[in-house]
Amino acid sequence: MSKSLFTVIFIIAAISNAAFAQSNPRYLVLFKDKAGSPYSVDKPADFLSERAVARRMRQNISVTNADLPVNPAYITALKQTGAQLIFPSRWFNGVLVEASATQLDAIKKLAFFKGIELNLPVANVSEKSPGIQRVAKTNEKFEAAEDLDYGNMNAQLALMEVPELHKKGFQGENMLIAVMDNGFVNGNTLGFLNQLRTENRILDTYDFLNRETNVYNSGSHGINVLSTMAAYQPGTMIGAAFKASYALYHTENDFGESPYEEITWLLAAERADSLGADVINTSLGYYSFDDDFASDAYNYTYEDMDGKTTIISRAARYATRTGMLVVNSAGNEGNNSWRYITAPADVDSVLTVGASNYDRSYAALSSIGPNAAGQQKPDLAAVGVGTVVGTISGSAASGNGTSFSSPLIAGLAAILWQAHPSLTAQQIIYVLKKSGHQAAAPDNLLGYGVPSAVKAEQIIADEFTPLGTEKELVSAIVLAPNPVTSNVTLTIPPALIGKHARLNLLGINGVSRYDKNERLTESHTIFAGDLPAGLYLISIQVDNQERILKFIKK
Repeated sequence: MSKSLFTVIFIIAAISNAAFAQSNPRYLVLFKDKAGSPYSVDKPADFLSERAVARRMRQNISVTNADLPVNPAYITALKQTGAQLIFPSRWFNGVLVEASATQLDAIKKLAFFKGIELNLPVANVSEKSPGIQRVAKTNEKFEAAEDLDYGNMNAQLALMEVPELHKKGFQGENMLIAVMDNGFVNGNTLGFLNQLRTENRILDTYDFLNRETNVYNSGSHGINVLSTMAAYQPGTMIGAAFKASYALYHTENDFGESPYEEITWLLAAERADSLGADVINTSLGYYSFDDDFASDAYNYTYEDMDGKTTIISRAARYATRTGMLVVNSAGNEGNNSWRYITAPADVDSVLTVGASNYDRSYAALSSIGPNAAGQQKPDLAAVGVGTVVGTISGSAASGNGTSFSSPLIAGLAAILWQAHPSLTAQQIIYVLKKSGHQAAAPDNLLGYGVPSAVKAEQIIADEFTPLGTEKELVSAIVLAPNPVTSNVTLTIPPALIGKHARLNLLGINGVSRYDKNERLTESHTIFAGDLPAGLYLISIQVDNQERILKFIKK
């Protein structure tokens, strides 16, 4: 764990180390600003990991005020009211608190107080609350380029031609996928996740309900979802991104449905961002709540499914703006009176996944679009009826629901992005949609349909790379020395010498330090002597090709 990420997590721990029992209502208190904060967009390493900054830089996304942590002085003042502070939120600029009526009155008198999310408690559902009402409920009813034995998972991966990318050596290495779900019971012992554990590719775990790092003591649904991506047990099951790294976050409460789970998703997404996650998969969705929250004050209407109204949809929009690729199940409401997609599947920049049968036809359980703003949803589809998943007993089983089609697409997106790292998250979504089996006539049942890895790569070759050998030549550019003290030297392949190129030197905050069009020389020099110490990226664009190289300035 990087020092900066440790700092962010320490701040969270310092706020949330009180007893777990709830004695007062919980509120998300919002602040007016981040004025006077000790944090700065010019020094993102103080609150974001190197990996998180690099992800933004690769996609030319600047660090903004929304990325800054909550002002510590505001947190201190909030504590003085006597309220119990649970978690801060960077993106919403507020703190989740537990407060009595008297304490809430004191909070409202603070000069920086802006308001209360929903103007109501978001609460915390107790274990006495009746059953879960979410997307997963339908489910509960029912290294090298070598040949792999996918066992029972073969058909669902072959439908998307995932094995073709695996054969090329793209199996998820160095990609980080964050999974938000209801827990991952037995994930620390299951045989089909043994390689994931022994190679230390579970980089982070956190239970946002119980406020602890153990995510392995509850929740079978999370294991089912994770298996479709991370399983590696040749002859029985192999997932779509079995060499990727993972962050496992428990955000969903099996014992009831309340807006509190939207808040825990927000907090988990912020943590995933800080960690540097590339992809988020969420096989969850929200539109109605149970018990004390089943009222017009809390329940959403279809008109709220516009991608910018619900708490979780606003959080997902923030997540996509950091350059993460957010993949979300469409929902399993196709056969009931609601029918439509659920939040945050309604967000325009979220990759929303419906369910198909093995013949690529629409599965009737799958939620339909469009969203309330009229945008076509879902975006893509994958097998969601008879999907093969791993179970908490270590066996393979069959499950139904968009809960399982979503991680299949997330795994495909991760390995496609691994193969083509110069693309942005939104470009990956574009390519996958265009590769869908009904891309010529997308609809609100399956979107662009079931994607094809082979077609996706051809689209990338046609639209994002020029003809000829430029791709290989740009890949051959070498940067030295690294770390540097003064000048950076680029060794240019002979065939590129004399060609015009755009050279863009990006600082750690995503701001360009050097952006020029120059004719390349054999040993092309960029002066870096006056740069502050830190991490930098150089983007080299020749025609339609781009190479991004990283270096450290001492």
